[in-house]
Order: sequence, then C-alpha cells, then structure tokens
Amino acid sequence: MAVMAAREIRFYLDLVSPYTWLALMRAEEFGRKHGVQWDLRPVVYAALLDAHGLVGPVETEAKRRYTFEDVARCARRQGVALKGPPAHPFRSVEALRTLLLFREGPEALALARALADACWGKGRDLTDLGVLEETVAAVGLPAQDLATHLNEPAVKEALRTQTSEAIALGVFGVPSFVLEGEIFWGHDRMDHLAERLSGELPDTRTAAAAIVSRPRGADRPRRGA
Repeated sequence: MAVMAAREIRFYLDLVSPYTWLALMRAEEFGRKHGVQWDLRPVVYAALLDAHGLVGPVETEAKRRYTFEDVARCARRQGVALKGPPAHPFRSVEALRTLLLFREGPEALALARALADACWGKGRDLTDLGVLEETVAAVGLPAQDLATHLNEPAVKEALRTQTSEAIALGVFGVPSFVLEGEIFWGHDRMDHLAERLSGELPDTRTAAAAIVSRPRGADRPRRGA
C-alpha cells in the first residue's frame, strides 16, 4: 500500500503568546496523527497587530486577567504545567531569531517546543541569552556564537520578511495555521484543521465571503475621532 505524503501546513507563531505554547505542545502528536508536515514561520505578533489596527489581549487589564485565567484552564485540560514568564509581554525577537536559525532543520519543531515550554512551562526568561543558549544545546543543536548569529542581517531580514508575508496573507494573530491559503487561528482551532484535512469539514470560504461582501451597517467611532 502506498504511503500518503504528508501535507505541509504553515504554522505562524510568536513565543510571546501562551496559545502558541499550547499549540506547540500538541503539534508533534497532531502532525503524526493527521499526516502533517509543519512549516514553522516565526513572526512578530506586535507587527501583525499594528498592521491590522488591533491591540493584543493583554493590552487591556480586564482582558489580560481573563487571558491568563483562560490559559490556565486550557493548560489544565491539555495536561501541561503552566508557570509563565517572569514578565509579560516581553521582547521575543531574539527567541524568534533563534528558531529561525534552525527552522529548516529536522529539530525545528523540537526547538520551538523547547523554547515555548522553557518560558510558559518552566517560567524561564526568553530575553536572557543564556536561556536561549541552554535551550538550543539541550535539543542537541550548536549554541556557540549564538549572539553573533542572532544579529546577522540575513536573520533579521528573514524575520521581517516572514512577518510581512503573514500580514499579506491576512494573518492577524498567533498561532495561525495556513492550509492552501485557508487560515485557522488559535490553538483551539486545531480540531477544525484536523476536520478540514480529513474532508469532514468542507471549505467554507465561499459562504463566508458572501457575508463579508455585504455593506457595513454601523461602525463604532474610533477614539480621538
């Protein structure tokens, strides 16, 4: 019997997001079960928000409080330990560049998971170069001269390019999964993605587009307008 080729899915992520962590903690099993080859695409979440005129879930106090209550519930249901970083939000750019350095290698998913879990599962600081070096080495990847590599122009440009690419596709949040141009946003939409892969869930974009094309009936005034 012929073996079916794995289907490649783009996985846009930023390690500042606890939902990215939750998705990564189940990504290996999901990929194995559903025949998926993950194409990891680190992006700067803040740039996505800016491009689409949005604010993040932790930028308003009520939603910040709710977000971490929700993450704690999700982590418990998923069976993973949550500790959280020493400060949030935090600068994730160096951690994203670290992942970019090894993105195309066989250990990319293991590294992404290890970085995310170092932060969200173990409470370590991803702005600390020593933490990044230790995590890279623990996965069995070369950590020497990491600081130098993170500041290489090509690495910086790759992160900018992938972020711009995500914006052009309409990606506005993380984690987002893109299957043949169709976006599934959020770790809690991985089940929808599984159903789409199996054919159980049809492509609903045409039906949605018919609604989107209708005129807007009312808009809230923008602050300061």
